[in-house]
Formats: sequence, C-alpha cells, structure tokens
Amino acid sequence: MITSVDNRRWPGDVNLEGRYTDAGLPAPSIIRTAKIASIESAHAGSIGNFDKDMLGQVLNLVNNNISPESTANDQD
Repeated sequence: MITSVDNRRWPGDVNLEGRYTDAGLPAPSIIRTAKIASIESAHAGSIGNFDKDMLGQVLNLVNNNISPESTANDQD
C-alpha cells in the first residue's frame, strides 16, 4: 500500500523521499509494506517506476511480514 508521509509511520514503512515523482505519485509518499491491498487487475495500471534497490528493499520487507518465522530461522 502507498500512503502519504503525513500519516503516522508504521514499522516497515519505506519512505520514497524525493523519488515519489519517479513513481508517478503527486505528493511525498511512503510504501506501507505491512499492508497489502488487493484489487482487480482491470483497475490497475502503471503510473511510474521504482529503482531496483527500492524494489528489493520493499520485497524483502513484504516477505518478512508474510513469513517472519522463516526470517528468524535464516539468522540461526
């Protein structure tokens, strides 16, 4: 989920900082990795891009939220 930086921060939020315009967003935003929204593909479209580093960071955090026990086991 993507939301305004004006909202209270949650653990796992990724701040887009000055890159929100590259993502096609009209205002400073954060990616809330702890909250996933599901929509019909007919209602989705691309408005911008994230660089590979940010995408990797977001996917890692989403994976940690989905399967936190596997992350704990990987650190042993």
